[in-house]
Amino acid sequence: MVTDNSEMLMKALMSKLYKTITGGEAEGIKIPRNKFVSWLLPGFPMSTIDFSFASDGLVGNTAEETKLRYHKAWALSKLVDFVPDLPPENNGNNDFIDNAGGGMGQVVHATTQDAISEVWNDVLKYSKVVNIEISDKEKEKLENFRQKMVVTKEVVDLVTDEKKQVTQPSPLTIAYNTKMNDYITAADDYMNLLIDAQAAKGDSSEAIRRVTAWANKSKFLRDKMDAAYNAWISEGYKNEYEEMNAYINQVTERSMVLYKEALKREYENSLMSSPAEAGAGDFRYTSVVPADFATTPGWTEFKWYDQDYDAHFDSHTSSWSAKGSVSFGLFSFGGSASHSKTEVNSNFKSTGFSASLEFTQIPIIRPWFKPGFFWNRGWTLDQLWDMQYDKRVSDGEQRPQGRLIAYSTSALFVRNVHFAFAEADAMSHYVDEKTSAGGSVGYGPFSLGGSYSTGDTSGDNHAHMEGGELVIKGMQLIGYINNLIPKAPNPNPNIKPEQFVGGA
Repeated sequence: MVTDNSEMLMKALMSKLYKTITGGEAEGIKIPRNKFVSWLLPGFPMSTIDFSFASDGLVGNTAEETKLRYHKAWALSKLVDFVPDLPPENNGNNDFIDNAGGGMGQVVHATTQDAISEVWNDVLKYSKVVNIEISDKEKEKLENFRQKMVVTKEVVDLVTDEKKQVTQPSPLTIAYNTKMNDYITAADDYMNLLIDAQAAKGDSSEAIRRVTAWANKSKFLRDKMDAAYNAWISEGYKNEYEEMNAYINQVTERSMVLYKEALKREYENSLMSSPAEAGAGDFRYTSVVPADFATTPGWTEFKWYDQDYDAHFDSHTSSWSAKGSVSFGLFSFGGSASHSKTEVNSNFKSTGFSASLEFTQIPIIRPWFKPGFFWNRGWTLDQLWDMQYDKRVSDGEQRPQGRLIAYSTSALFVRNVHFAFAEADAMSHYVDEKTSAGGSVGYGPFSLGGSYSTGDTSGDNHAHMEGGELVIKGMQLIGYINNLIPKAPNPNPNIKPEQFVGGA
């Protein structure tokens, strides 16, 4: 073991987790690379009830239960309605890998303080689209495809008691994303087995177990991954769904008028209101797929032992340390004495460190948001945008600038976290001391202690000693996978100014 420094160990553990969820450079892993990972420091504790509206619907058995589900839907929509930000290019660190080499980047989670819903609203309001007449047959086919991707349901507004139309993902969209998630989970299992075997060294029982596990299980896990991919095609309608998107893009490069009107209608129909938040309760319906992920057994088991350090503490991992305002070691913040003070314990010792946890990455569904619009070359922005904003949507550079450079596509969750090391008891006492004063404690992307509240529900994710290990029960959101936006707008140069709605 090279070090027992808790911060370095956490960086290396995050590096291994990063390689597992992104597929690394393994041949045959079909995961898009125009993405980056953003880590929460620390994570956000959540419970199964937070997703009850997604798994069981918005209407409960009582008025109280119904109001709670609307509140949970509001809370999730706000939690993921952010525009990811990147660190400055010349800040002395290298915590974002440009995608020229085909890999994903990673950053500490930060936002531009803009909301996806607000930027999308402005794009729909201030964009000018091409209007070269298309045939009635193409119009009919376009509308048919759109209706297959989203559905409109009638709900009763709990604030006004009025009936309204709400846009939600269609069964086709749910099937596509559910089977995509099954494939990603199978790919995570395969990569986890491979990375464990590659890092194995020495004569320990864990090292030998990892090598033999790869030798005996890899074929079955690859078969499982291939089967999940085939199920995505057959049961998740992968080809049909993507062909419909391709057709929409092809047709709307000539006329986007009907398409844009449909997008505006879906955006307006997605507006709901939570009575728990009163006048601040408006939100755009957002969900996750599969909705019951929090209670299912299909999470990937992740383990760490001492030999993993040498395999995963590489030059990219160590570059995180240049960002002086961020701690990947033990830290505490808040408390009754000083609500804003942060205390960092980067050099906390963790001798003989090992860890185990379960993780999963879950697709985020926003039926009102159609990012494929940004890849289309049949639109531009009018002068009213430029009068109000000094940035385009995205300049499409490797380290992009703009109002909407990326959006989160998946949420990263962990549960049942176990840390074993000689100083675990001392860390447990540190957690007790800080949380008893009203503060919170984190270790990298993991929240070790502190109360949390989400409206009508509250809890405590307090880490505790159990069998000589520091254990964090329950589930935490620890990060996001974000999709980069290309240059937008980027109209086809063959389109004449007068061919846009509104003319030159």
